[in-house]
Amino acid sequence: MKTHWNAEQAAALAEVLLGKTQQYGLLFYDTQLRITGWSEGACFITGWAASEVLGQSIAILFLQEDRARRLHEHEANTARVLGMAEDERWHLRKDGSQFWSSGFSLALTWKDGQPSSFMKIFRDVTHLRTRMKYLENVQHECNVLQHDRNVFIGTIAHEMRNPLSPLKTALELLKRQLGEHARHVQPIRVMDRQIDFLDRLIEDLVDLTRVQTGRMSIAYETVVLQELLFEVIHATSPAAESKGQTLHQVMPPVPIEVRVDVRRLQQVIVNLINNAIKYTPAGGNIWLTATVDQTHFVCYIRDDGQGISPELMPRIFEVFTQAHTGNGERGAGLGIGLSVVKEIVSLHRGTIEVRSEGPGRGSEFTVRIPQRPGSETRPENIALDSKE
Repeated sequence: MKTHWNAEQAAALAEVLLGKTQQYGLLFYDTQLRITGWSEGACFITGWAASEVLGQSIAILFLQEDRARRLHEHEANTARVLGMAEDERWHLRKDGSQFWSSGFSLALTWKDGQPSSFMKIFRDVTHLRTRMKYLENVQHECNVLQHDRNVFIGTIAHEMRNPLSPLKTALELLKRQLGEHARHVQPIRVMDRQIDFLDRLIEDLVDLTRVQTGRMSIAYETVVLQELLFEVIHATSPAAESKGQTLHQVMPPVPIEVRVDVRRLQQVIVNLINNAIKYTPAGGNIWLTATVDQTHFVCYIRDDGQGISPELMPRIFEVFTQAHTGNGERGAGLGIGLSVVKEIVSLHRGTIEVRSEGPGRGSEFTVRIPQRPGSETRPENIALDSKE
């Protein structure tokens, strides 16, 4: 690239850099690393006047431990070999205080094929270093809190499993002994539903810790898509029927074989249908539709329920994000299901999208997953803007 400037412009630039700017320090030094030139900015940043540093080694700027490692020589040698040496490190002021210097050394003049003089340009960016260190500390604290939260959640899940197992056993005994008596049917159903709810809650907590620690994995097997989805419908129909909702299904007429983690994919669809049931009023409708193209199968879970507000849409897949029910209350659960769903879909190298035209206008989740591992796709999880 060609550049151009005239003598007047060059002189003006030199005057600004050497005598009129305090933001950048310039110093010149020879092959013996002795300072031969010192700008106004260098004086302002370091506190040394030119008369105090001329003839001194550039090592005067370096910390004692850096001088011991001869890093001032290394910087000059890098400039000699490469023509320029970028450098960020702590430097010294005259009063012994330190500043974070960001700059570079340049080889200026040449003699017999070797540089004979150098220039170092530097700037005091201690404020930026301080901000960076602050952010590093914040990140470290967040990592510690994240680890502590994962340990806490894992401990809670483990402790909840201990009493749940005998409760399941006791309920099964009650079913066998009292299940035929009409007055016991309803209480037993209530206990059954609540134990199932606790079981799902524990699994969500365990899966959350797996997601947060990157330990969630999938085990592929070949299955007929329609059969997998029929099992999901069978598992979720009772909850829909209890609210007087209609669960519609539309499947391809020809069996479609896919290779997925069956248990995990069922977990995805069950979670999405249960969400639709939760946020759809009594008597509403939920649709599960499946289709297939050349490389992927697609599942749509749509409802005519309360919809998703524009404020919630960008955070819908975040941990502990939960919509309010129609009566202003938060729904049951902890709001971690969609975060787990997103992770499972991503592990399948698939995508999940959500659409909603706004409160009261229903919502639709679209899950798109390769029919076979390795099918070309770009993982992403998208919350499309809602419309009022």
